Amino acid sequence: MITKPTTKFALVDTQGVVVDGATEIDVTNDVGSWKELEIEQCREDTTGVISEVSFPITFHFAAKELLEKLFEANGFYAEALFRIYKRADFSDDYTLVREMRLDFSTYKADRNGVEIESINDDLSEYISSRKSTKYDIKVSEIADSKKWRYERMTLLNRGTWSIASWDGNPDNMAGSVIQVADGRIGTLRMNKNAVEMTPGGAENKFSDQEWTDFVMADSPTAGVYKLETDFYQQAAAKGGVEGGLQQLIAVKIDAKVCASHSHDNLSGDHFRCVLLCGTEDYGYKVVKAWQPDGLSVTPSIHWEWNIHWTSAGDPDLEEHFNVSNIILRRGERLAFAVINDKTSTLVPHDDYIRVWTEDDPLVELTYKDQGNPRDIDVIDPGVLLQEFIDRMTGQDKNQRAYTGRIDWGDLYPARVGIFAAESLRGFQEAVLHGKFSDFVDWMHALGYEYGIVRNHILFKPRDQYFLKETTALELSGDEVSDLEIDAADDYAYTNVKIGYDKQDYESINGRAEANGTFEYTTGFLRREEKTLELISPYRADSIGIELLCREADNKSKSTDDSADNDIFFVALGGDGNSYATYKAQQITDKDTGVKMFNAPFNPYCLVQANRSLLGITTTRLQFAGTDMNRNASIGSENIYRDVVIATSDQLFRPVTYSFATGNFKDLPLPEKWNGLVKFTFDGVRRTGFIRKIMKNYSLETETDWQLWAFQ
Repeated sequence: MITKPTTKFALVDTQGVVVDGATEIDVTNDVGSWKELEIEQCREDTTGVISEVSFPITFHFAAKELLEKLFEANGFYAEALFRIYKRADFSDDYTLVREMRLDFSTYKADRNGVEIESINDDLSEYISSRKSTKYDIKVSEIADSKKWRYERMTLLNRGTWSIASWDGNPDNMAGSVIQVADGRIGTLRMNKNAVEMTPGGAENKFSDQEWTDFVMADSPTAGVYKLETDFYQQAAAKGGVEGGLQQLIAVKIDAKVCASHSHDNLSGDHFRCVLLCGTEDYGYKVVKAWQPDGLSVTPSIHWEWNIHWTSAGDPDLEEHFNVSNIILRRGERLAFAVINDKTSTLVPHDDYIRVWTEDDPLVELTYKDQGNPRDIDVIDPGVLLQEFIDRMTGQDKNQRAYTGRIDWGDLYPARVGIFAAESLRGFQEAVLHGKFSDFVDWMHALGYEYGIVRNHILFKPRDQYFLKETTALELSGDEVSDLEIDAADDYAYTNVKIGYDKQDYESINGRAEANGTFEYTTGFLRREEKTLELISPYRADSIGIELLCREADNKSKSTDDSADNDIFFVALGGDGNSYATYKAQQITDKDTGVKMFNAPFNPYCLVQANRSLLGITTTRLQFAGTDMNRNASIGSENIYRDVVIATSDQLFRPVTYSFATGNFKDLPLPEKWNGLVKFTFDGVRRTGFIRKIMKNYSLETETDWQLWAFQ
């Protein structure tokens, strides 16, 4: 009786170049380096377990001739399948153990044989070869039927002015000292320092205010003054708060003003510093007035005002604005002036007051505005995932063989939506510029990992790929040999960076953005710094989203922007015909009061979603700093504090178990790959998660195991 070989090999010419594509050619005796045919089950860091085969195989004789003809015909586009069969003991029947595609880009031939590598024909191979390819995807082809109804953010705008001080030297009076004749009103010289006005907002005017001495013309309405041109701020003639004709303006004045009369300095009752509000056509009214604080005799007799005033909460303003603050209607102006309503005793009216300032006075004005709502195309991340798979594999979307899905679990309280920067800017045919590797890195930073079984990829919360309640395999003491226990240097991190790349904004509001990079120390010391980076390539900065929308409001959409290739994501809510911004949690800047969305994706929240991964290294993350806002909060939550991680949250211990088993022991089934492998060695019971297994089905050699230690 002739005993059949334990292992059988076969080739299939799938293109039918040499033989019929349905014909399987037995090449059991033509495989030279079959001892290298190992199958690997492994994780990429903390992904799910993935099965891979990619080893060089040497073919001789008939197999060599077949492969040479295929390569000669089609070069590295040639195709062939290599199959491995295993015969069970006491049986003549073979069972297919593995089917692999040959990679003709690795083809090497000489007179002795052909060497070529085998690769899986499953999704993992397409991902390995095309994950970094950037695809231009039309948003209209993958957008959700529902749009994101974006109710715009209220942002802060600010302008500051300085008033030139006089040092008392008569030679330096020009440009620093003004004269206001009796019975007249004069505006102070104010130089505009800086204006931080958010693009696309209300088109307010911030101007230098020159000195002009105006006659207090007669008016049918008492207290109305006619100024010709000078003002330091004018509310927008258009734009501003949606549907509104007015803006709430906050004014702050810190100034020491001095005045002396050319003829009579004994009385200051006729001199007033005033804030005026009005228009060129209808005149100005005094909305706030300051009488002199007192008379000073140094270096000469003069009157002084020490003004330290903020408009917010001042009841004097209620008479004009009906609120304790300043409200400007469209086109209204503000001016800072000195009134001299003293009646001159001379003819003609040659008496005047000389006015100057000291100690570098400063005037500041701030206001908030909000753009009109926008309907923005939003993309379901699962749809984008499938689109990447379709493009990487080149498959027909109507007959998909390769698929992907996301199981979001309960890591976040809101729905996740993705959108392209070009959608924010209102491009008619917006394009998302993205690559699969960025998608993976984004999911990784959010606390998700993927697993691949043949032609399907599944993203889910990281912990679900480390199943503590599932037993992948039981190994008895006599099945395990050569145990080694090593520290896992892979997770010996000294620092952690988590969040998003720093963004630079041309806006005062940029300082409010809190979704940047947070840095922590782990408390672990080593010779060299080792940093874990969980940085999302996709952006979640609400200020950046708002500013791009304002650029669309304010500029031509054909203008290139450095952020055009960026991809954003947002926390969404709403069950109606459109999605709404999730606002159950909001980020608040304590300095400006600006409220921002995407609180669930703040780096502090990402830390919570990645607790099990971070817990491998440390039980306490010590907050070190951030490259963005340092004075914000989510509700009353302090987002800049240390984070304590319980040992029970640890994904696994930073220890590896390495050992060997006999070839007879089969590998765990795919549905149990991510469970615990339990084994006994020297009477000690241990458990761990698969890190890597190497098995050779062709030789009766040991199988090598590496586990992440759990217990």
